[in-house]
Amino acid sequence: MIFSFMVNLDMNTTDLTQNATTLVRLAIERDGVIRNALARGIVNTRALARDIEITANGKVSFDAILSAIRRYPVNEAYEKRKSFGNRIIKLSLRNGITVVSLKNSNDLQKAILRFSSDSNFAAGETFRLVTNMDNASVTIDSKNLARFESFISSSQVNRKLEGLAEVLVEMPIEIETAPGLLSTIVTELAINDVAIRQFNTIGPGRMIILVDESDATRAFDALEKLSKL
Repeated sequence: MIFSFMVNLDMNTTDLTQNATTLVRLAIERDGVIRNALARGIVNTRALARDIEITANGKVSFDAILSAIRRYPVNEAYEKRKSFGNRIIKLSLRNGITVVSLKNSNDLQKAILRFSSDSNFAAGETFRLVTNMDNASVTIDSKNLARFESFISSSQVNRKLEGLAEVLVEMPIEIETAPGLLSTIVTELAINDVAIRQFNTIGPGRMIILVDESDATRAFDALEKLSKL
């Protein structure tokens, strides 16, 4: 499998006159897909070198760029990816998730309070509420969706995203401050052709990734493989 990339770097004239090693480092480190694909050995390095040469407006030679790509410390990139993957403690998957976007109001808040006071989410069911001044977003499982909708009016609903699945990723608390963590996870899903519909955190070390149900197994498998590198 061979990947070819067009690299889009936002550089000034001084940046473009830097040597090939710097250009290559910037190109690779600003794009997690390229970085991980290099580590996996699935990049067409000549095509990548040509794209970087074009971006640099020919101010650095193709041969110099290609040589710099071949010198890039791929093993370090792989080890960093592996270290993040190995910190995944637990993965879980749940289908039948819906996100309801609503117009925020006092009436809506009262309706949500009535609904939640009559529910027991300690049993592992899904209900998450995010609000700002004008809007509210409720993430809920299929078991509780119909009952929730009975507490609100259709005029309060802006949009409803159905047919979603949530992947829960549990990691140690300290990993949250590690640079590149989210990039590694998002890139792993992108490489596997998984579109992230929403991304949330629910406490230290716990991330929830919402994807289409059709992508759910592929997303779970990709992160599971990452955790076992």
